[in-house]
This record gives sequence, structure tokens and C-alpha cells, in this order.
Amino acid sequence: MWEIIIDDKQPIYMSIVNHIEMLILNQKLVPHDALPSLRKLSDQLNINKDTVVSAYRDLESKGYVYKISGKGTFVKEFSDIEIDSIEQISDEYTYDFTQSIISTDFFPVEEFKESFDFVLTRDRGMAFINKEAVGYEPLRKEIHYLLKQNGVNTHLKNIMIISGAQQGIDLVSRKLLLKSDHVFIENPTYKGAYQYFKAMGVRITGIPFKDNDLDLEVLERELKWNQPKLFYAMPNYQNPTGYSYSKETQKKLLQLAEEHDFFIIEDDYTNDINYGHEVNRLKSNDIHERVIYIKSFSKILTPGLRVSFIVIPDSLIDALENIKAMTDISTSGILQRTLANFISSDNYTKHIDKINDLFKERIELTKHYLDDYMPKGVSYDVPEGGISFWIKLPPEVDAETLYKECKKADLIFNPGSDFYINQQIKGLSYIRLSLGGIELENIEDGIKILSRNVLKCIYHGQNKMIIY
Repeated sequence: MWEIIIDDKQPIYMSIVNHIEMLILNQKLVPHDALPSLRKLSDQLNINKDTVVSAYRDLESKGYVYKISGKGTFVKEFSDIEIDSIEQISDEYTYDFTQSIISTDFFPVEEFKESFDFVLTRDRGMAFINKEAVGYEPLRKEIHYLLKQNGVNTHLKNIMIISGAQQGIDLVSRKLLLKSDHVFIENPTYKGAYQYFKAMGVRITGIPFKDNDLDLEVLERELKWNQPKLFYAMPNYQNPTGYSYSKETQKKLLQLAEEHDFFIIEDDYTNDINYGHEVNRLKSNDIHERVIYIKSFSKILTPGLRVSFIVIPDSLIDALENIKAMTDISTSGILQRTLANFISSDNYTKHIDKINDLFKERIELTKHYLDDYMPKGVSYDVPEGGISFWIKLPPEVDAETLYKECKKADLIFNPGSDFYINQQIKGLSYIRLSLGGIELENIEDGIKILSRNVLKCIYHGQNKMIIY
């Protein structure tokens, strides 16, 4: 695990950083695992101890590790083990607009407990056992039925249970990617995926959005110069923008994947939270078997539920099953059995309906307060799905400065630059407001605080009184 390959094209400490990031993202290192001592790692790599110090400091600044004086450096605890390090999940702020996942407050405890108790009574000790690397068959059958309801026609053999969406990305990457390969990814994007590909050392090209849709002109231009093995995408309610690809864009993307021989990872981030809008899944029209569909139940239930699934094209089934068997054999048996019962009892559908109702109210309230309090020059689209607003600020407002000012007032959000894969967007002021963790009664005051500070940044230093 600690055989680190030093890349002579970058500083030595960055090779160490990338390697340890990869171990954490792949869950080879878990929270509170100890990193090698400075002396041990420097002796092993035959490098100066200060180089290891620099690597560990960089990892600490990124939020991956923590130090205990006199004891060493350890992997940090993550609220969501899928590692989205930019998601600031905190109990310290009254107005926390950073959580783009559903709070555990909304977890259907009684209904899930009912399924858990049923499985334990029925299966007793066998409930904890699962010998199938591809996953518990009754759960796969329930997923097969859900997919069919959502317009995705596949076969049971194509469905594999995994321990989180991040593992799905890892399995696919292990099969398809070498260091010299190229990956296309939306820009802005989910930081966890970008960090994973970056840690792999592959070449990454960001494809921007235009008019709230994927910019096909840029994509086609990049395809003339580069041959990607993989394109990572969230075609519906994309994180962080909330954008969805048009039907025309989806059709063209599938056509380009076939013409240029690349696969697409379709990350179903929060398609279930759609407020009654039509959801067109890319996989639904995947006639050439180019789409690898990944969905995590943790986004709609709770981050601690380590059960996800992947729909695999025929050409990759054997390879991914073998890689899965070599990495962890199987996902938790008791969780798979419980979830299978939970879905089959209709409680899953009821829960989704409840979440849609709860967050539709939050979306409408937030829109109302944004319209009421935000100064001119602020623009946004009302989300048709998901639980976040992607907001464009006036050009004179720097999102990083705004964040610092709001933090003083007990409010946090995600500056848009957190989600871009390069630093060429400093002049564009975007922020993401997510409603997964904030209390309903705090939304109005939170928007007031945000609005005041937007004005403060606009006027910056001018002696003008702002009254609400």
C-alpha cells in the first residue's frame, strides 16, 4: 500500500499527496487510520523528511487528515464516506447552506427499523451473510423493477450492488483507465469525482455549460484533439448547477460516445427529488451500451447507508465483477436485505414522496425570500430537481469575499469556485445554496444575512445605510 511511485514531472511531495488521496478515496485508508511516521516514510522513499512534512501539511489543509501532537497523523472522519471534501457539513453554523445531501433528520427510522426487524426475524444469523459478489439477488430484482419504472430497460445480470457511488467510479476506472488516458468531466462538477480522477493521474478536460445545458460545441471541439476513455456526467439536476441536459443534448452525447469510442458514467445524483418534473435518464436511450449508470441510496436516505448500485454494459460485466470480488467481495448483507424489504413494502416510494413534499416547500420559500431580499444583479433559476440553488452574483461581487463576510454572521455556503476544475473562473461570481441541512425557520433570516452581505460587497466601504 505504501509503495509510492514518484512522478518526476511534479514535486515529490505531490506524488505522496496524490497517492494518499487515492488510498482515502478508495477507502483503503479509513477514518482514524494512522499514516506512516515522517521518519518511516522518508526512509522508505529515500527522501528528505521535510518533503513528507510538506505532503502531510497539504493533506491536512485539504481536510483529509488531522494531527495529534506526539502521536502522529491520522485520516479525518468524514460525514459522507464517499468523500466530497468541499461539502462543509457542520453543526457550528446556524445558517448552514452547504449540505447538498438529505439531513439524517428526515431518515424514515420507524419504517426502516420495521424492515430491519423483519429481516432479522426471518433470516436470523444468515442476515449478515452475502456470498454473492454482485449483490443480494432480491435487492437486485427490486432495483430492476425500479429502473423499469423509470424507463431504464436492462437485465438482472447487468445490475451489481456496490458500497457507495465512489466505489462505482473506482471499479470503472480500474478497468478502463491508465495514467496516460484522458477523462472528460463537466465543469463545474462534483468535486469527489474530480479529486478521484486527479489522484489517478489521468489527463482531465472540463466541458462547460452553455444556456443551462452541456456545451456541445466545446465537447465536439475537444473530441477533435483528444480521445477520452471516459466522460463523467450528471445529466439531471447536476451538482452544483442543477442543470439538466435537453433531450437533444442527450441524444447527441450518446451519438458522440459511439462515434469516438468512449464510455459515459451517468451519476444519478438526486433524480428522485424531481418535484413532479419529467426525468430523462441517459441510460434510457443507451442503444449502443455506452452508459454506465450509478446510483447511491445514501443521497435520498442517509449518508451512512453504504448501499449503491451500478448498471454495467455487457462488455464490462465480467471485468467489473472480477474487480469487485478482488476488492471487497460483497456489500453488507444485512443492509442489502433490509433495503430489499424496505423497497418491496412501498415504504421507499412513500419516503421519496415525503422528501419531495418537504423540499418543494423549502425550494418555494427560498425562491420567495431570494426575490424579496436579493439586490438587483443577482440571478438564478428555480431548481426543477435536487435541493440546491446555483446563484450568479453581480460581477463586482467576489464570492470568496462574500463567503468570508457571511461566515462572520454565522452563515456558510459554497463559493462556485469550489466546484471548478481550474482557476480560470475567478471573475465569475457563483455560489451554491443547498437546503439539506438548514432548518426551515432559519431560511428567511439566512437569506437576509446573505443579501445584506451581497450589498456590502457591492458598496464595499461606501458609507450607505442598508435597511430591511
